[in-house]
Amino acid sequence: MKIKKAVMVLILIFPLLFPLTALAGEKWLGTDDLVDRKMEEIAGIAAREPLIDISQGNLGLFIFTAGGFAAGVVFGYYWRKIFSEKAG
Repeated sequence: MKIKKAVMVLILIFPLLFPLTALAGEKWLGTDDLVDRKMEEIAGIAAREPLIDISQGNLGLFIFTAGGFAAGVVFGYYWRKIFSEKAG
């Protein structure tokens, strides 16, 4: 009976916690953002903009796909060479 009451209290309190996160002044940062900021402060060097910005559009997907294709070709070539061809 006590477990049911505890579960009911948690179910009722849980939705009340979500608006508190929306009231936070700054968005929640990931570990990489926090580490980057700390290292920038320690080194005294600000981060630069990337040379090629792949955050918008499909350029990042294309680069990832081309790299996967190239790795597959190399892997397939050496797989054939190691396991299919007989040692001469």
